[in-house]
Amino acid sequence: MRNIEKMKFTLMILVLILTFSCKVEAQRNDLKIVCKELTKEKSKYSDVLRIKTCEFNNHLFKSIGKPDYKGRYSYNYELLQIGKTETTIIRNSDFFNKSGIELEKIINVKLKAKYDSNSKIPEISDCMKWIDFRYYKLNEFGISFTDKNQMEFNINYGIGSACFNVNSSSVIMELSELEKYLK
Repeated sequence: MRNIEKMKFTLMILVLILTFSCKVEAQRNDLKIVCKELTKEKSKYSDVLRIKTCEFNNHLFKSIGKPDYKGRYSYNYELLQIGKTETTIIRNSDFFNKSGIELEKIINVKLKAKYDSNSKIPEISDCMKWIDFRYYKLNEFGISFTDKNQMEFNINYGIGSACFNVNSSSVIMELSELEKYLK
């Protein structure tokens, strides 16, 4: 009788361990990012567009880069939700949970620190003065992924091509930092 009880206990422990292992593996798979990059020649202007599409968490993150007359790329971003029957464009705030406002604050703090630091660099300080820095809403950022599977929040300051090198900025975050903000 005692051996049967020991076997039942051992079996229960094994079931719990296997269940936990499967859940951990499922969580790891949820954070998998698959990106594709391609170039497309736009015949009307003979520009070469750079298009990067990343699939993550049942969403597509699309960035489209278009060169200026000097060959410097500026990007536009789209976020799409993959449904069972259709794919629809959504706002960034629809991708994150209710704690997204906390994420928005963190991104702005990091962005402001980068702005303050760059403003002290003599070679770019004149251009930095053109930026009217303010608080940015989550829906104003372009979202993409780095080659190291990090999420990148991009902002374009809109100061023109004379100061192209500081016209945009980004905040890069590890996916492990972002897990608590994902729906």
